[in-house]
Amino acid sequence: MKPLDGIRVVDLTRVVSGPVCTWFLASLGAEVIRVDPPGGDVTWRIPPWVRADGEQSEALGPDDIGISYLRKGRGKRSVVLDLGRPEGADAFRRLTANVDVLVDNFRPGVMAALGLDYETLSELNPQLIHASITGYGPDGPDADLASMDLIIQGRSGLMAKSGFPDGPPTKAGATVGDQFPAALCALGVVAALRQRDIDGRGQYIDVAMLDSLVTMIWDEPLDLYRERGMPDRIGNGDPRGILDTFESQDGWITLVITSDAQFKRLTEEMGRPDLWELGPDIPIRAANRAEICEEVARWMAEQTTEELVARLHDIRVPAGAVASAYAAAEDPQIQHRHALVPLQHPHANEPSRWLAPAFPVKFSRANTDQTPAETLGTSTRSVLHDIAGFSEAEIDRLQADGVLG
Repeated sequence: MKPLDGIRVVDLTRVVSGPVCTWFLASLGAEVIRVDPPGGDVTWRIPPWVRADGEQSEALGPDDIGISYLRKGRGKRSVVLDLGRPEGADAFRRLTANVDVLVDNFRPGVMAALGLDYETLSELNPQLIHASITGYGPDGPDADLASMDLIIQGRSGLMAKSGFPDGPPTKAGATVGDQFPAALCALGVVAALRQRDIDGRGQYIDVAMLDSLVTMIWDEPLDLYRERGMPDRIGNGDPRGILDTFESQDGWITLVITSDAQFKRLTEEMGRPDLWELGPDIPIRAANRAEICEEVARWMAEQTTEELVARLHDIRVPAGAVASAYAAAEDPQIQHRHALVPLQHPHANEPSRWLAPAFPVKFSRANTDQTPAETLGTSTRSVLHDIAGFSEAEIDRLQADGVLG
């Protein structure tokens, strides 16, 4: 049994934010039905592609699938419908009349233009929960603007906060402008399902990428920081204390001092009691941060990363090596947690050598294992017949008319 067993979700999303949200829901046990246009969305066609034998393909062949689709399509069924055709939109309405949740990430107005907005669909299914991820929300002066992760990172203020003071604005190394809204949307869906358990009614959920990143950034009191003259962009450090990255003999190491006791132990390990006098408490350490960090950097530069991490762990001071993503994949702790799992092409008999993230939440009474992504349209006929209530003759007619691709 999984937490969302018995919950049926229609996934009308593209690219990153929406597919990640519905992948979370599939990981939790929901039956997720992905609805693609004929020919698939961009993630089906964009390289790199994976062949049925699990190897890369240099050109898109009939059995090849974009690796992004393979990753985000795990645990989902695949239906192909041409929603631009009246018959396709009607089939979609009949489908959503028999599901619990709909997730889309179109720009505002697209669903209404298709006759698939919440007002229309909720008349057919008052218990429907419809979640939409957009760049800026459904209203406001810029609601109609297109958005992607980089655009949202820039506009939210995240890029201006990232990087070093003398460098240009810098984006985060991961697509946080997509990933964080995806997680919030999944949380919203689960909360709405709980509320529906109480009152029996569905609702519309509005998740804006811009709101999501602003919420994350302003978890810190930035207006207070500015009033105190603290810089917006501070590299890897923090002007409030001894928190930074330092170069070792053979790499880089992170160090975070959060208490007086930790700093005391660090100065003793360094054999530098004079540094303790420079920072016996947080305010004084913050005032003398530059001088303290200069001495810490000099000490660390004389040792290897492995030596430093071992010494600091022994004295219970938080520290760690700065690893590449590839090195992190080989980290014994990450491997022990099965944080990365091999992808499998739906036509393959065994997993490939390409890795993808596992669902990171562990349950004591449920597993979050998933089936491979389906090829386009694998479940079209069964979903239309078993869930939407179409007869075989109706499905044949839709197929003949090209509505099903």
